[in-house]
Amino acid sequence: MRAETKLLSYAKPYWHLFVLAIVIVLVSTYVEIMPPRIVKDAIDSYINNQNIPVNDRIGIVNDTQNVQEFFTTVVTSIIKDIFLLGGIIISLIQLSKILFIQLSYIFPIVIASMILFRYFDRKVYRMVRTNLARINAFLAEHIAGVSVVKIFNAEEQKKKEFDNIAKDYYKSLIKQLYVFGIFRPFMDFLYFLGLSLIIWFGAKYIMNKTIGFGALYAFASYLDMFFAPLRDIAEKYDIVQNSMASAEKIFNLFKENGEKLGKPDGKKHVEKGVVEFKNVWFSYDGKRWILKDVNIVFAPGYLTAIVGETGAGKTSLMNLLNGLYVPQKGVILVDDIPLQEYDLKSLRREIAVVPQDVVLFSGTILDNIRLFDENIPEEKVLEALEKVYAMDIVNKLEKGIHYEVVERGTTLSSGERQLIVLARAVLFDSKILVLDEATSNIDVETETRIQKALRELSKDKTVIMIAHRLSTVKDADRIIVIHNGQVVEEGRHRELLKRRGVYYKLYEVQFEI
Repeated sequence: MRAETKLLSYAKPYWHLFVLAIVIVLVSTYVEIMPPRIVKDAIDSYINNQNIPVNDRIGIVNDTQNVQEFFTTVVTSIIKDIFLLGGIIISLIQLSKILFIQLSYIFPIVIASMILFRYFDRKVYRMVRTNLARINAFLAEHIAGVSVVKIFNAEEQKKKEFDNIAKDYYKSLIKQLYVFGIFRPFMDFLYFLGLSLIIWFGAKYIMNKTIGFGALYAFASYLDMFFAPLRDIAEKYDIVQNSMASAEKIFNLFKENGEKLGKPDGKKHVEKGVVEFKNVWFSYDGKRWILKDVNIVFAPGYLTAIVGETGAGKTSLMNLLNGLYVPQKGVILVDDIPLQEYDLKSLRREIAVVPQDVVLFSGTILDNIRLFDENIPEEKVLEALEKVYAMDIVNKLEKGIHYEVVERGTTLSSGERQLIVLARAVLFDSKILVLDEATSNIDVETETRIQKALRELSKDKTVIMIAHRLSTVKDADRIIVIHNGQVVEEGRHRELLKRRGVYYKLYEVQFEI
C-alpha cells in the first residue's frame, strides 16, 4: 500500500500536466482563431472604406498575414510554453524542494543567455531585413528601368552593385546563423550542467535517504521538459520581430485614419480644372524624396506633356492629384482650392485617367463607355465616340457599340481600348484628363486619332500627357521635363531641343541624333 502511494506521488505531476494540456489546447485554439479574424475583418472593412492604392493594399494584406502568423504560430506556442514551464516548476518543487534549490543556481545564467540572445538576434535580424529590402528595391527599380541600363551599356556596373548588395545580405544571414549556432549548443550545455547538478546532489540525497531513486529519475525527466519550451520561446523571436514590424505598420495605418484628403461635405464640383502644384515634396517611404519642391500649373486650353526617365516622378504627380497619396510638404490646388477641401469621390469623377494598359469590363462597348448607367442615352455615347474620332472603328465591329467585350477587352487592340476609355472621359465631361503613357503601345493611325482628339479636348479641358516616347509630345503646347523628382525644364519641343539639356539627351537616346 505504501509503495502504491509512493508510485502515485510520482505520477501525480503527470496528471497535472495532462489537465494542463487540455487547458492549453482550449485556450490556444481560441487565441489562434479569434484575434486574427478580428484583425482581418477590421482591416478588410477599413481598406474597403478608404481609398487605398492597390499596391498598398497588397502590402497591408501581407502585413496582416504576418500578424496572423504571430497569433497562429507564436502566441499559441508561447502560451503553451509558459503553461508548461509553470506546471513543470510546480512539479519539480513537489518532487523535491531541496533539489529544486540546487537547480535554481543555473536559472540566472539561463535568463542572462536568453537576454543576450534576444539582443544579438534583434541586431542581426534588422541587418537581414534592411539588406533584403535593399535587394527588393534594387530589383524593382532596375527591372522597370532595364531599357535605360542597356542603352547606356551599364550592365556590368549594375551587376557589381547588385553583387555588393547580395554580399551584404549573405553576410547578415551568416551572422544570424552564428547567433543561433551559439545559442542552441549553449542551452544544451546548460541542460547538461543542470542534469549534472541533479545527479551529483541527487546521489548524495539518495545515499542519506532524503529522496528516493524514483523521485530523482522523475526530476531529471522534468528537467529535459523544462529546457524544451525555453529553446522554443527564444527561437520564435524572429517571427515575433517580423510580426511586430507588420503590426506597427497596421497601427500606423489606423492612426493616419486613411487618406488625409477630402471631406464628405466638401466641394463637389470642379469649375474650370486649373491644377496647381505649389512647393510639393513627396516621399513614399519617408526616406527618399520622389518629388522635390515641384511647382507646376496645368490649365485648360493647353495640351501639357510631362516627360522624364523611368522613376523620375511623373506618375507620382498624378497619384497625388488623384488623392491616392498626400504630399509631406506643399499643397495641390484645383481651381485655387486645396484638395483637402474637396469631396474626394466627387473630385475623382472630374479626373479621367487613360492608363497604358486599359482593362475593359465584360459587357458591350456601350456598357463600358457609360459604365453600365442605363440612364445615359445611346445618342450621347455616339457623340462621345465621334469626338474622339472612333466612330468608324466601332462601326466596323460586329454589332457596333453593342459589340460584346470579353476577356477584359483583349479581343480589341490596345489603341481601340484607349479610344473607348477616352470616349468615356468625354461622355462624363471630366474637367481634367490624364493620359499615363497611354500612347506608348499603339499603332501610328490610332496615335494620330488620339492626338487629334486631345487637341480638340484641350480647348475646354485640362489635358495632361505623361509620356515616355517623345514622338508623342512634339505637338504639345507645353512640355515639362522631370529629372530626379524636380522640374528642370519647360517649353515647347523645338525650344527644349535648342537648350541641349535633359530633354535633348532623352531625345538623343531615343532617336540617336
